[in-house]
Amino acid sequence: MTKLPDGRLPIENLLAAPRRVAMDTNAYATVLVAPFEQWRASAMDRSYQKELAKKYRQLQKKGALSFSCCSDGAAVLEALDVMRKFRGPRFQSQGDGDLLQRPEYYDFYSDVAVRGLGSLARLYAMKMDGEVIAAVLGLQQRDSFLVIMSAFDIAGYKSQSLGALMFEQVAKDCIERGDQMLDFTIGDEPYKKLFGAQPSPMWAVTQAGSTTGAISLFALEQAPWLKLAAKRISEFRLSPTRTSTPTQ
Repeated sequence: MTKLPDGRLPIENLLAAPRRVAMDTNAYATVLVAPFEQWRASAMDRSYQKELAKKYRQLQKKGALSFSCCSDGAAVLEALDVMRKFRGPRFQSQGDGDLLQRPEYYDFYSDVAVRGLGSLARLYAMKMDGEVIAAVLGLQQRDSFLVIMSAFDIAGYKSQSLGALMFEQVAKDCIERGDQMLDFTIGDEPYKKLFGAQPSPMWAVTQAGSTTGAISLFALEQAPWLKLAAKRISEFRLSPTRTSTPTQ
């Protein structure tokens, strides 16, 4: 069991498992305070505030710029389609695939976003002349907004820091809604600290239930590259089976 947040129930005690171990990555969240201007002044470096303000003005000069939280299913699906398009080349270039490119995952996240609209989920979209250029999907829980995934037209807006501008607008909307926490979730991307997000350790608990499991666990601990191989194998096995259709 990986990606366990800090300060949670000691699951290892329930499973009679060894003590949890720290993962090589953290989660990040920033505390929100109203009004937005006060949060920005306290969370962000003054020079970075000026930089983003300048880039936002530059972006506005490129056309009709808008930002909103999707309010209907059609807007959600439009934004998700654009997210899939933007994320494909980005993650492929990093040597790993993007889950949205697989129909079963795309359908799952679409279902979460559409059925959770107005209650469980929020999908933010930034548009230029009516076209989506950035989007952020997340879950809302009590007074927190937790980011699941994001996508930006990096190729079309290379010098505008589109991702940072998008998250600044997300933070503003969250504050206006009364949220007290913007959780960027897991990952050590540098931009998170620029928004005042603080790292929180993530933990993993492992317990082998059989001899085969013990051997597999030992192998994974000795050779981390096997984790990637195991992931590839599992993805291959989970792919829909294609059956041939007889021709007439």
